[in-house]
Amino acid sequence: MLEEACQGKNKEEAKKAILDLKVCDPACGSGHFLIAAAHRIARRLAAALTDSEEPDAAARRAALRDVVGHCIYGVDINPMAVELCKVNLWMEAIEPGKPLSFLDAHIQCGNSLLGTTPALLRNGIPDSAFNPIEGDDKKICSEFKKKNKQFRESGQLSLFDEAGEVPWERLGNLVASMLQMEEMDDDTVEAIHRKEEQYNSLLTSSNYENGKLLADAWCAAFVWKKNSEFAYPITQEIFRQLEQSPYNIVGWMKDEIKRLADQYQFFHWHLAFPKVFRLPTKGEIPENEQTGWSGGFDVVLGNPPWERIKIQEKEWFAARKPSIANAANAAHRKRLIDRLQYDDPELYKTFYEDQRKATGESHIVRDSGRYPLCGRGDVNTYTIFAENMHHVISPTGRLGCVVPSGIATDNTTQFFFRDLVDTMSLVSLFSFINEAKLFPGIDHRVGFALLTISGNNRKVTEADFAFGIYRTDDLQQEDRHFSLSARDIELLNPNTRTCPIFRSKRDKEITTAIYEHVPVLIKEGPPEENPWNVKFHRMFDMANDSHLFRSREQLEKDEWILAGNIFEKNKERYLPLYEGKMIWQLDHRFGTYEGQTQAQANQGKLPELGDQHKDPYLYSLPQYWIHESHYPTSIARDSNAFNVFRDITNATVLRTAIFSIVPFASCGHTLPIITLNTKASVDLLLFNSCCCSFVFDYVGRQKLGGTHMTFFILEQLPVLLPQLYKYACGWNKTQTAEDWITPRMLELTYTAWDLEAFAKDCGYSGPPFQWDEERRFLLRCELDAAYFHLYGIQRDDVDYIMETFPIVKRKDEKQYGDYRTKQVILEIYDEMQRAIESGEPYQTRLDPPPADPAVAHPPRTGVEV
Repeated sequence: MLEEACQGKNKEEAKKAILDLKVCDPACGSGHFLIAAAHRIARRLAAALTDSEEPDAAARRAALRDVVGHCIYGVDINPMAVELCKVNLWMEAIEPGKPLSFLDAHIQCGNSLLGTTPALLRNGIPDSAFNPIEGDDKKICSEFKKKNKQFRESGQLSLFDEAGEVPWERLGNLVASMLQMEEMDDDTVEAIHRKEEQYNSLLTSSNYENGKLLADAWCAAFVWKKNSEFAYPITQEIFRQLEQSPYNIVGWMKDEIKRLADQYQFFHWHLAFPKVFRLPTKGEIPENEQTGWSGGFDVVLGNPPWERIKIQEKEWFAARKPSIANAANAAHRKRLIDRLQYDDPELYKTFYEDQRKATGESHIVRDSGRYPLCGRGDVNTYTIFAENMHHVISPTGRLGCVVPSGIATDNTTQFFFRDLVDTMSLVSLFSFINEAKLFPGIDHRVGFALLTISGNNRKVTEADFAFGIYRTDDLQQEDRHFSLSARDIELLNPNTRTCPIFRSKRDKEITTAIYEHVPVLIKEGPPEENPWNVKFHRMFDMANDSHLFRSREQLEKDEWILAGNIFEKNKERYLPLYEGKMIWQLDHRFGTYEGQTQAQANQGKLPELGDQHKDPYLYSLPQYWIHESHYPTSIARDSNAFNVFRDITNATVLRTAIFSIVPFASCGHTLPIITLNTKASVDLLLFNSCCCSFVFDYVGRQKLGGTHMTFFILEQLPVLLPQLYKYACGWNKTQTAEDWITPRMLELTYTAWDLEAFAKDCGYSGPPFQWDEERRFLLRCELDAAYFHLYGIQRDDVDYIMETFPIVKRKDEKQYGDYRTKQVILEIYDEMQRAIESGEPYQTRLDPPPADPAVAHPPRTGVEV
């Protein structure tokens, strides 16, 4: 951009072009990004003026003062940060013999996320402004929403439209006056004072004040107290009257608008920086139709805050009232907060006011139309900062910012990322893992990204990506980079069109080849494609449903009897509440709360069953039980088992996709359930076998940007079609894939009596199979080799995929001296390949063969479970 500004120009022309560039940080803090940008621009300006690639210090210092005074803009919500930013810029740009530059017009205080635009002003007050927030009377909200809708539908236009004007034309000569002020000399103290007086005169002019009042009133309509405290809120009718004559507004309403503007720190970009944003005249189409303005900043940069627009009760009360912050669960915390009305009214009032402000901010973000792409879900400020920053760059500008990697991978940001791809605005996204502690204050597992976006007039056909970066030096490795087109993204994530997370070009090539041949689990329609007829369920929320939970101590006190891991009394039952950490792949008895130490509890871990797996009567005990009457009606009560998976995971652990089959029970939200619309329990085994394979896990890692295996990620993973299991195996023409896989999965799954009913549904009526680590290892290796063939993975790629599981490799090398898992899978893969080529059936290494009665436990005799 700097080179473009100088190209083909003489010194004076180059100077003017460079000083006409506008750089902004919308969350500038103390100004570190702005200072770095100013130095870079000043260096190029000094080089242009001196015809030297290495201008001397005096030339750079003179250039820096010009750049700071003309090119640098910033906004921050904290007044102290704004003042510190100005001081830092002054300190950097001091030039002997000259006064400090006037920066008030460029570095401003306000909430750069909360404001309106010319397009929103033209449309007036939307009906959504009357959605109730904390403290509002729902009846009053409903009444005025109806009145607002009636006035909007009555066809009464804005009086400005009738007069052939637009609201911002009443700003008069504000833009011209601002341009005149920018051109004023600032080389003397007297000149700086004149510039300051001119600016203050603009801010106190009736044109500016009326324009700001109108914009503030539009925002205030959303957070107005819609209860008996005020006679009436700001409706479309009142807003149009305010357009006509701001002088006729009643005093109390004007005062309240100003109070809310101060409280929420409304910030309107087109009023704050009229030199940057040009407002269209009547009949003119703005360059940015969504905002209704033309122009914008040439460069927008920064590291905006990463925080939710929501009061976090534990954090809020941590210093104010630790007893509430440390409540046992959410239900108990709510009761303690409600009690504050009587125990500590002042603290309760403060909490209520902060709660209302947070819900008010969220209301504007979600319902105003200002953020149609990111103003949804549990809003995090980084997402709407990214959308806002995209709004304020010029059509030829560039945006560069540091944001969490979820901007490209999360479900709530899918519409924003999709828009970047569709409009060919995405330039690059380099995603870092914080293992090198580039950000010391955040967890080492948190991912963040360097995101670069272009203006709408600079189209980018293929964006540059890199994931799994630890240091900026890693970006020099060519094989870490890959490009993705809109077609690639649609193939790999057809529902959300979010970004896959490849750590190399080869990962992209292998994964893309898989998706060319294997469909996603669910492809949204219409028509919907859901070959397995799967449905996802979350049974119980560990916080919101905690009032339903009962501990072992409570139940035994009430004389309930524990049978296995179910409490019974008078033909009623309390079902165990399974959590994610209680299961592992093909193991529903992985962890138990029985015997958990305090140290383990502090780490969120459970005692793991080792040799105890050999006891088919030993079951995992949960922390809580739930009465069967609370069992959700959305899930069939005649189910004998469920296919479940761990919600909490990530792409750098031993295994990422953690699936298992558990007996009929209750499950917390960390252990979601997948049901199939089929009565055949064998289908559960087949589906589970696919989800537990290394190849499925490998692809899952290319999609996981955070710590949650969400439904939207699972829907877009490639799962073999159910009908493929009805065909003969390539490595054994005498058996179908279903017949070959089922006994192996049955032996791996049915290891305890609590899955007896499920085993019978699968056609097996014998006792559970013995837990034998060596047999389980070979069974799994055979299944993994089979799935590599079923997915069409070439041998070299099998080798590569297995190397992407470094923790599995390290564990093997520590225990066996080599990477045994990969070695055996490759050996079996090769044996299967020879069987495919020769037609001779593959011979299992297992003796007895899978699910043979000889490896089952002796039948139970009179033992009560």
